[in-house]
Amino acid sequence: MRGKAIASAAVLAGLMLAAAGSTAGAYEFTGTFPGGDCRKMAASTPPAQLWYGHFTGRRQAPWNYDFIEGRTAEGCFRSKAECENWLYQWRSAWQLNFWNDYCVKGWPPKARPAGPRTQVPFGQ
Repeated sequence: MRGKAIASAAVLAGLMLAAAGSTAGAYEFTGTFPGGDCRKMAASTPPAQLWYGHFTGRRQAPWNYDFIEGRTAEGCFRSKAECENWLYQWRSAWQLNFWNDYCVKGWPPKARPAGPRTQVPFGQ
């Protein structure tokens, strides 16, 4: 039985190393950054072609671990990939309760219905 457990652990470790070496579709944490100014971007790009991103999250305050601070950020992007990378950066830094974040095509974004929030807005 112990031999099987060791073999399983070795296989799992090999799979993890293989996955770590593969960068396809993976983002690297580079730090949070502001999204693009939607109004300025809409002046040079049709608003329907922009991607709007919204993030709301929380984290333990670095100056007091007993305090939870919140942050909301939003911005526009030229592609879904840019918006998703932006969300990844914010989720990585503000790791608690980021349940209200999303990327949606078009600016200004359509109103979202009331109810539980999902990562993908209804109708997309």
